[in-house]
Amino acid sequence: MSRRRHTLRIALASAAVAGAVLAPVSTAFAAPHTPAAAAKSSPVRTVKLLDGSVAKVYKDAKGREYRAELLSSKGAKLGVLDAERPYVLRGDILIEIDVMTGKVGSLRAKDIGLGTDRGHHNARGGTQVGITALPGGKDNRAVVYQHSRYEHTAFVVWNGNLAAVLDAKHPQKPVGKGGDYLVKLNARNGKVTAVKDKGHRGPSLPSGKCVAQKEQSIGAGAMASLYNTPRGPEAWLHTADDNGRPAYFAHLDRKHPSLPKDAGIIAKITNLGSAQPKFVFQTQGGAGMHPATALFPKLPKGCVVVNHVK
Repeated sequence: MSRRRHTLRIALASAAVAGAVLAPVSTAFAAPHTPAAAAKSSPVRTVKLLDGSVAKVYKDAKGREYRAELLSSKGAKLGVLDAERPYVLRGDILIEIDVMTGKVGSLRAKDIGLGTDRGHHNARGGTQVGITALPGGKDNRAVVYQHSRYEHTAFVVWNGNLAAVLDAKHPQKPVGKGGDYLVKLNARNGKVTAVKDKGHRGPSLPSGKCVAQKEQSIGAGAMASLYNTPRGPEAWLHTADDNGRPAYFAHLDRKHPSLPKDAGIIAKITNLGSAQPKFVFQTQGGAGMHPATALFPKLPKGCVVVNHVK
């Protein structure tokens, strides 16, 4: 299924759930795609990744570029990294390939730009040329890479998560709780700015000292904002509107923990009464693909789950 058709599939499913029409966004967080089957060959190397998955690296028939097939620890196919999509975020782990050398690496999103990536910069658009500190937290930052003189990309790390990848086609995105800050990249000179997004108006999202939140890619240009609260977990599914702001299309909680079976995608919360519930999702791939999972963040110290909420 082509990416365009799949994006449409999610748009139709989302419209059925929330009456919203989804807009395409950057492929930065999309799950690894599955290209047309290539001629069978043997991998030139196998690399074990931080999340326990495995990358089998192949060289193309012309010997010019490399690609990597990602497999789970049990051998289930997770997708492919290649020149079209050289990196993917799985949970809090960034997996990437340098298609010219065949090097595959993985690192935690919170470590992007801190010198632990072992030189896989080509997957992110070139050489790292700077880090811009962002408001809202001492470790919030935009790591800027330069591909050519007038072509830059910025990886935005917010509260330890990869919140956005900005480039010439997608130069801005709201980040923070409810999209409070609008982060912008000038792709020509690599300058990054962040301002309070006064024009943002969205749903009433969970907040407070006993609320933990993280962003999770669910593929096909969509994200899930995962909140753990004393009253239980909540998942807010969204893409982005034409201005880069979150466009929410579904909300899951204790009373409604799963999308309907005819939604066209899988999204549900399990282990609802536990201290760290699990989010199960699948937006791409056929019946043979295994749904991905992500744990909700733990509640802050001193906060407890109320197991019986009316």
